[in-house]
Amino acid sequence: MPTFTYVAADTSGKTVRGKITASNELDLEERLRSLGLEIIEHKTLKSGRSIFFTKVNIRELIMFCVHMEQLNKAGVPLLDALADMRDSTDSPVFKDLMAEIYESVKNGDMLSQAMEKSPDVFGEVFVGLIAAGEETGKMTESFGHLATHLKWQNDLRKSIKKAMSYPIVLLFIMTGVIAMMMLFVVPQLVDFLTSQGFDLPLHTRALIATSHAFVNYWYLIFGIPIVIFLVISALYRTSEKMRRFIDALILKLPFLGGIVLKINLARFAHFFAITFSSGIGVLQCFSTSRNVVSNLVIKDAISFISQNVSEGNSLTRAISATGQFPSLVVRMFKVGEDSGNMEDALRNINFFYEREVKDSVDALIGTIQPALTIIMGLLMFWIMAAIFGPLYDSFSKLNF
Repeated sequence: MPTFTYVAADTSGKTVRGKITASNELDLEERLRSLGLEIIEHKTLKSGRSIFFTKVNIRELIMFCVHMEQLNKAGVPLLDALADMRDSTDSPVFKDLMAEIYESVKNGDMLSQAMEKSPDVFGEVFVGLIAAGEETGKMTESFGHLATHLKWQNDLRKSIKKAMSYPIVLLFIMTGVIAMMMLFVVPQLVDFLTSQGFDLPLHTRALIATSHAFVNYWYLIFGIPIVIFLVISALYRTSEKMRRFIDALILKLPFLGGIVLKINLARFAHFFAITFSSGIGVLQCFSTSRNVVSNLVIKDAISFISQNVSEGNSLTRAISATGQFPSLVVRMFKVGEDSGNMEDALRNINFFYEREVKDSVDALIGTIQPALTIIMGLLMFWIMAAIFGPLYDSFSKLNF
């Protein structure tokens, strides 16, 4: 089915632009007319690719899940609920997305199948939970759990960004100040010292050599780290072997490795609890929850657990054998497994990881901020001692 870009006018005369799939031009006009739009002009794009290149905001997905949960709970038919979402949203991208899903479901697709056609918006986790809701007949619970998961994920992302913003800004400021000092200020002062014929100590000579390196090879000093970062990023995206090596290396880093581990395990535990409480089988919970984890080492550990459980081994023993889960979490799983009340155990694990992630991020930030301040102070002390030290020595030798 071809994809069209269009320019249309709504009932108030406002111009609207967007993308939508349709069988032909007549079908395009009918679909836009169902959206309350009159087509002005259109253009055919290449077919076979998702039309939603613009990423849908996570808040829109949360509102979609909340609205669908409420409408489904009220007994509103799925097509009517999708039409309501399509007509009520103010986002042109999301409106086109809802129109596309509405047409797919209208033509006989399941909702999960319609969502699969837009993988950039609805990932495997989203589609998997909706498909599970369709199988179990618990669509209301599926949308409710998805809304909870998206809110939790959004809050976690915002808290991490908020916590990391100040150290990143401070690091950029520190780098800029050092570069300005080495490129412009220090050379002027060095020229004065060398012209006076002062006897320069070792730390002053080291500062002069550093300043010369910045002046003459600044493109290498700044360029090499950028090139290395870009190469590693490209290899990380294209080579699974390199990605697994980097992910394993990150987990071994002091401070940062523990936080990355906790964040990934928190995502796994949170979503595992959601899928399990939705009535999904344990093995399918592992398969679905594995997709929310970004670190390949943790993914492999979850696959190992799933494989062992499928072979009839104890869930607790499989989790413990990975060596990735803290002993407290293993004990919580054991209590849930022995008592048959896994939902309470999973809630306790969620509470544990939410506290752990927050405390770990706060501790890391509490370490980074003073560390950067101390480094900045030491560098400034070095520059001042290297410049004013020879001047002070020369003045002290003068006889008045």
